[in-house]
Amino acid sequence: MLNAISALAPVAGQIGQGLQSLSASAVRPGFTAEAATQAPGADFGSVFASVSQGFVDNLAQGEAAAVAGVQGKAAVQDVVQAVMSAEQSLQLAMAMRDKVVSAYQEFIHMAI
Repeated sequence: MLNAISALAPVAGQIGQGLQSLSASAVRPGFTAEAATQAPGADFGSVFASVSQGFVDNLAQGEAAAVAGVQGKAAVQDVVQAVMSAEQSLQLAMAMRDKVVSAYQEFIHMAI
């Protein structure tokens, strides 16, 4: 499971690069990515890539905690908390993926 999710990290980087090129093309003059974020210089692509990497890291921590629990090196409560956190991250990642795919499909079907 972790290998499949880790394989998404390069895709997240590519999506981030694509979104950066879109933001550079000035879709709406006067609208800047910096105005929509708290941190100056942060755009949607870099934020999305950062969140995706956070998902991968959280899932890796959950899997490591599960392995440590099986080996008897971790407390049951710690294992359960790590696995539940990883599950929530996976559900959120899937929800974000569904929203991105839905937005892309709407964008493709727009009349020019």
